[in-house]
Amino acid sequence: MGNPHAVAFVDDLADAGPLLGPPDHDPAVYPDGVNVEFVVRRGDAHVAMRVHERGSGETRSCGTGACAVMVAAATADGRGRGSAYRVDVPGGTLTITWSDRGRVLLTGPAVIVAEGTTSL
Repeated sequence: MGNPHAVAFVDDLADAGPLLGPPDHDPAVYPDGVNVEFVVRRGDAHVAMRVHERGSGETRSCGTGACAVMVAAATADGRGRGSAYRVDVPGGTLTITWSDRGRVLLTGPAVIVAEGTTSL
């Protein structure tokens, strides 16, 4: 995906607990930190996830994280390229397609959830 992800399949998304601080990880494996996705299966080609983004904490959605989850789930399911999955995130529902050519394509809603101004 271009940035590091660790995908963990769990029985219940609540098992991840509060995703407040940076997750513990082996700096030899992830020297610059890692996004961590917790995933449960909801049905055939359908998963739900929570994500802790490095530097941000838990977020309502993560595009590269959802794509990493889809590839991990498809690989675990023996599907691989040429498949599509529904990925539920706290911010909505996404459709991720892993094309026969190896591209991972995300579709879903884009919604403004906050606005602000700052003075640098």
